[in-house]
Amino acid sequence: MASCDMPMWSVADKAVVTLEGLGTAEQPHPLQRTFITEQAMQCGYCVSGILISAAALLKRNPSPTEAEVRAALDRNLCRCGSHNRMV
Repeated sequence: MASCDMPMWSVADKAVVTLEGLGTAEQPHPLQRTFITEQAMQCGYCVSGILISAAALLKRNPSPTEAEVRAALDRNLCRCGSHNRMV
């Protein structure tokens, strides 16, 4: 769920994972590591939302199709056009 669409009261007593919660500098989440290795990002405007959306998708479906990946990332606005590299 996008944080801009969610009032704070709706997450009371619930676990919330942010980009910082996916991994650490010493042990980045596999998506974080892959984005760095593959140089998938450019300006960084959308990266947090895309990584969180992708992690949520992979948790639900470990082997998504390209169409499922694109659908899961669709709400994230990529301003520099590097979203195809991220897919």
